[in-house]
This record gives sequence, C-alpha cells and structure tokens, in this order.
Amino acid sequence: MAPPHVLMIGAGMGGLTLAQALRKQNIPFQIFERDDGPLARGPGYALGLYDLEALFDNSLPDDLPPFSSTCHLLPLDLPSQVIFYFPTGNMAMVEDTPVTPCIRANRFKLRSLLSTGVDIQWGKKAIRFEETPDNVTVHFEDGTTATGDIVVGADGTFSSVRPHFLAQPNDSILQQFPVTVTAGETTLSSPEMQIQLQNGHSCFIAIQPTFVLFSGLNSVKVNGNETSGQYYWVLTEYDLAVSDLNHWSKTVSQAERLARAKQKVQALKPELRVTVERTEVADVKSNAWSAWWDAFIEHPPAVNRVVLIGDAAHPITPIRGEGAIFAIRDAVQLSKVLAGADNNDFPALQASLDSFQKDVLAKGLESIRESRDAYAGKFQRKQHMAWGHDLRPIDAVKPLPVKLMNDA
Repeated sequence: MAPPHVLMIGAGMGGLTLAQALRKQNIPFQIFERDDGPLARGPGYALGLYDLEALFDNSLPDDLPPFSSTCHLLPLDLPSQVIFYFPTGNMAMVEDTPVTPCIRANRFKLRSLLSTGVDIQWGKKAIRFEETPDNVTVHFEDGTTATGDIVVGADGTFSSVRPHFLAQPNDSILQQFPVTVTAGETTLSSPEMQIQLQNGHSCFIAIQPTFVLFSGLNSVKVNGNETSGQYYWVLTEYDLAVSDLNHWSKTVSQAERLARAKQKVQALKPELRVTVERTEVADVKSNAWSAWWDAFIEHPPAVNRVVLIGDAAHPITPIRGEGAIFAIRDAVQLSKVLAGADNNDFPALQASLDSFQKDVLAKGLESIRESRDAYAGKFQRKQHMAWGHDLRPIDAVKPLPVKLMNDA
C-alpha cells in the first residue's frame, strides 16, 4: 500500500488535529498557513472541549503535552464552568466533573499544543488549485507551488479552497447570520475578576428577550502579587434585517456600538454588566466581528482530489460553541479514512473521500439549521446543552474557595 501525500491548507484546530493524526500514522503531509506566524493574527479566545477521549478517539501521538495544560483558568485552581442566566430568573450550569468532563481551553495554548512536532509552512496563501488524473497542485500567492495526492481545505469560513471545490465564489455561498454582533474585551483586576469567576468560572451566558450576552475569561495573568483576568464579551440581538447594507450595525461608529451595548445590559444585574461597562471604545472589536456567517451546502459535487473540513466545509456561527468541535471531529474522521487508503487504488480512495465529504457536510448542515432555529426561538430539544452535557439547574451560584491559586 502507498499512502497518499496530503496537502493541508490552514493550520487551525482542524488542520492541526489532522496533521497530528497523520503524523501518528506516518502518512506524508505538508501543512500551509496564510498567516506569517503564530502571532500574526489572534487565534480567538477560548473553546469548550468535552469527553476528550471520545473526541480525539486515540488518534493523536503520545508525545503531546496533556490537554489540561491548555485550560484558560490556569494557574487558578478552579474547574471549567459555564453558567446560564435565563430571563425567568432561573439558572443552570455545566461544570468539569468526573461525570461531566469538559475543559475550557485557551485557543492559543491549544494551537501551540497541536503544533507539537508539526512543520507549519507560514505565509502561504493559496490562490489556485489544479487537479489532474494523477495529482493536485496548489499555487500560492508568493509564486511557489506544492503538489500532492489530496488537498484538504481546513482554512475556515472564508476558505480559499471552497470556491474551487464548489465552483462558486464565497460571496455567493456565505450568508450573514440574522443577528447583530457587538464584541469587546477588557482586563479586570483581582477583586473584579473574582466577581466574574463567581458568575461562572469560565464564562456566563445571560439570556434576555431582546439580546444575549456572553462574557468569558480568556486568560489569567500573574505579575508578582497582582492577578488579573483578560475577559471578552459578545452581545447579540436577533435581527432578520441585518444583511441590509444600510443596517445600523454597518453604519454606526465603534463608540456608538459600545454605547448601545452598555445601554442594553442595564437590564441585567450589576455583577453581570461589569465586562461590558469596563470596556473602552478602543477595545471594541473591529467590524470584522460585527457579523457572523454560515452556509447551506446541500448538494456538493463529487470529490476528486480536494475535500473540506471544519468551517471550510460548514461555516458555523459561535452560538452553540460547535465550530472547533466539528473541525476536530472532521479531522479525526478523515484521518481514519486515510489510515486505510492506498494511493495505488485511487478510485477506491476517491469513493471513500466522497462518502466522507457528504457525511461531514450533512452533519454540519444540521447544526447550522439548528443554530438558526435556536436563535429564532424554535428549539428542537427541550433540554439545553453546553460543552456536550445537559445543563444542570441550580438555585444559587457557589461561593469561590478561599484559596484560588494552584501551588504548582
């Protein structure tokens, strides 16, 4: 058997998970990233991973550091935890326990972990693809090329691979999700951070009739005796008119956007308003954060030598926190297809890839539809979930332990 040589476009969660799985299987690959380096562009904040054993399904090499090292709460000695605050006054939560295992991972730490032993070729923006009966060639903006047996597009929502695969430009595929998005970040000193930790160690979600506020911790900084937390927040409002070019979300200034958010959160208890109220205009995220995108890819073409995973295959909004989870699952599933692949029998490999692609797109399409329905109030399940577990109702938030810091 001759394993295929795999070219991966995109070094995010999906691309790096696939790279690690192929590294374990000794399948040759190259991975290309358009950014000039790991610090060229923010990798995002934090993401919830659950049931790690099942999620990665024994597909990663043994030389990786423990995933616990990526927890965004470190060096605090607290379990990952999300609390929901409903408009009725009820509360519910999911917390990392032996029964409901989950970890809120800092994306930068997780990306660094998944980069272990992987030679990422930085500054490689793919602009064109050529498929022949024998191979596929990627052309990069810098004039270089790479040739392999398969190309995997793992390059996110605005994928450069997707237009080739679908033979359609991205602007004819992507749709703006029907919500307005305002986002910002702020750094809180220890006393204010402790209030937020009690609201939800990792994050909280406050649901109101006209908006939803997500507020979360990205990382903890310790400087001598001073401890602070870097927080971020996202306020969304359901609005079917958001795609209109003259919509307020596309015309207001950052100052006006922040003022609107601060006015909205007055409906919440004071302790739930802190991250928004402490945010300065300069720390409101750019207009790139002002819109979320998804895509309904219902009738994909047959696969030849190019496949898509993650948000390149099924752009999913952050509402349900599933984007990175789907990318990891896609990568693990594809690695198992490639594990038994023989490039000498390409028709059989092609059939397996086509089956994989259709399955991945169908699962992603279901999640995209459920996300839209959920935000429109058409919940398809009575029990809410977070990080893969059913929410557990609570009567009150627990006080923080006296000792917060991990001695290690």
